[in-house]
Amino acid sequence: MSKHKSSRPKPFLFPFMLGFGLFLLAGPRFVGAAEKINSSYISVSPGSSSVIWVAKEARLFEKHGLDATVIFISGSVRGIQAILAGEIPIGEGGGPGLTSARLAGGDVVAIAGNVNVLPYYLVAQPSIKKPEDLKGKIGGNHIAGTTAEFALRVGLKRIGLDPARDVNLRVIGGSLDRMIALQKGIVNFTVVTEPGKAMAEKLGFPMLVDMATLQIPFPQNGVYTSTRLIREHPDTVRRYMRAYVEAIHFYKTHKEETIRIAQKYSRLDDRKAQEETWQWHTRYIPEAPYAPIEGYQLILQDLAATNPKAAQANAKDYVDARFVKELEDSGFIKSLYGK
Repeated sequence: MSKHKSSRPKPFLFPFMLGFGLFLLAGPRFVGAAEKINSSYISVSPGSSSVIWVAKEARLFEKHGLDATVIFISGSVRGIQAILAGEIPIGEGGGPGLTSARLAGGDVVAIAGNVNVLPYYLVAQPSIKKPEDLKGKIGGNHIAGTTAEFALRVGLKRIGLDPARDVNLRVIGGSLDRMIALQKGIVNFTVVTEPGKAMAEKLGFPMLVDMATLQIPFPQNGVYTSTRLIREHPDTVRRYMRAYVEAIHFYKTHKEETIRIAQKYSRLDDRKAQEETWQWHTRYIPEAPYAPIEGYQLILQDLAATNPKAAQANAKDYVDARFVKELEDSGFIKSLYGK
């Protein structure tokens, strides 16, 4: 649980003019007791979760006055559940989990969007040469409500297949579990993100469909919190977002340090996979990480077929963009990139 205790920064010890200049450029640097907070990341694969790893390892949370403990919680649904339970004040999650929680009356809202398109690849056994060959085949899926589960269903629809009739989707679990199932022949195809694509190709399972090129708006991964925390502790959220946005800049501009951090957390030593993942996310993670309202609208449209509440919901209510907007309007983000 987080502890919201006020602390008084001690006086700076370096020369006033130099310190004040750095303060204006980089934002507040706390040298007193930092506020303790738990945060979570939802994937051990290198990629979008790496931003939180960078914020921790590059001491950016500390820089902005937060003593953050970062905790792995497997999957976006469980990540959202931890926020709803109050165990994680601010953490990662995916759009489908947030949407389902909101429709059920849960107090959770998106304050940032990390990857805002479906960043998945459909990989399959070598005998499957084209999308039509997937008919009648078994697909390895994640649990309902996860981004991977949504991605597989939406991706199949976009290539002209009915996920309920044309294929047999079997719940397997996370990306590594799905890859093992593909190796053992338990399933014929599945979806993976960038690091999973490199692994799949290395194992002889080629990419069949690149969903990112379809440019489907989607809240793949983002930062979530409760409206209660925003109301009662807005400065905590504000400082978290300063650290997070600065971590995005570090991720994009410090390749070798970022890859070392990603290797530590992911335990993936494959240099090629790490580099390809870094390059992909450098391209797709926005400098100003606004949560994609149109992506939440897409999820609501998908859910409306089975949940009448989804048809009446407004996707704008699922996003609170004030903190990213503050950082953009103040020039903080531009200053990071020297603009």
